[in-house]
Amino acid sequence: MRSDPTSNSVVRAFDAAAATYDDASQVQREIARELVFRAARDIGRNPRKILDLGCGAGHVTEAASQQWPEAEIVALDAAPAMLAALQSKFPGVKVICADAADPGAIGPYDLILSSMMLHWLPDPRAALARWRSLLAPGGRLHVALPVEGSLSEWRDACRAAGRTDGLWPFPPRDFGAGLSEKTVNKDFVTLYPDARGFLQSLKRTGARKPRPGHRPESPAALRRLLAAHQGAFAATFRIAFLTIDADQTPTSDRSSLSPETGGHQ
Repeated sequence: MRSDPTSNSVVRAFDAAAATYDDASQVQREIARELVFRAARDIGRNPRKILDLGCGAGHVTEAASQQWPEAEIVALDAAPAMLAALQSKFPGVKVICADAADPGAIGPYDLILSSMMLHWLPDPRAALARWRSLLAPGGRLHVALPVEGSLSEWRDACRAAGRTDGLWPFPPRDFGAGLSEKTVNKDFVTLYPDARGFLQSLKRTGARKPRPGHRPESPAALRRLLAAHQGAFAATFRIAFLTIDADQTPTSDRSSLSPETGGHQ
């Protein structure tokens, strides 16, 4: 019997943020749109059945439904409140409450999309291999996830103050090697009113879970750190866009890595 995904503390954090997610997730919305744009350019046809894995409140579902209005879209997430928020906006979308790391015997799908979620799973590479098995022949898997270099501004601010940042660990930039047919890195930069606003955005989007083993700073130490970073605070999300073909044979060197630059203000 599978474990209840809502027992996971990461899932509980996102579930608690369902009511505030849309207003606090501008950069996540932009990345979702970019992911769907890249998928549409790549597949060159209209997929009949699409899976949004780790759908959250529905940024990818929204962009995909606009791009392919005739497609059947299925949205999967482990957070019930996020699924409820999605269904309130897109009542025609079928939802599945399940652990994305082990979604079970579903599909097959012509197109699978996942944005800003894979890095939260215990074994992201194993999850990618499972997701690929859900593709129909000729299907494609497109994934966007933050990699090393993301949120470096906050890490640098903590390091300069002799503090630990506690951010969830991000996979290396070449994470998709051997699994992804193509990997493109692109930076998305967003501005917050101040460093406190940046931290509040993490909480309001559910991305507040610290890395395992992290010991939080004392409230006094955090106040001193935030006081040193008043005024506009920039945060860079370094996003890897992965492309995986249902019919490709995984290798150790097939993935190609290319950088791009982008911005969000």
